[in-house]
Amino acid sequence: MKVGHLRERLIAALAAAMRNRAADAVALTADRTKAMAVALAGLADDANVEIEALELSTRDAATVLGFHPEHVRRLIRAGRLRARRQQGDYRITVNDLWPMLEARHREPGRRRLRRR
Repeated sequence: MKVGHLRERLIAALAAAMRNRAADAVALTADRTKAMAVALAGLADDANVEIEALELSTRDAATVLGFHPEHVRRLIRAGRLRARRQQGDYRITVNDLWPMLEARHREPGRRRLRRR
């Protein structure tokens, strides 16, 4: 999929969510849009990408999740966040961030993630 087309779809999804009255739906869509936007940053509009292959560095994932990068590394080492090592740091696919983002918007008492 072309990066420019994906960016347009993200903007449309966020606009549609903002018309929704459910605050959780807007917040979750905004978090997902932010994750995708960070992964797409710096790519040309005419570049082709596979959504499943989009990856973030530890620092970028920490920015998206609102955590310190070292906390993200601890989550990875504890098995609560899937990642792969590359050049001395971790790479996290955007798809592996979804459970962490969704956990923030669950009802209280249902936030714990299962180990993978």
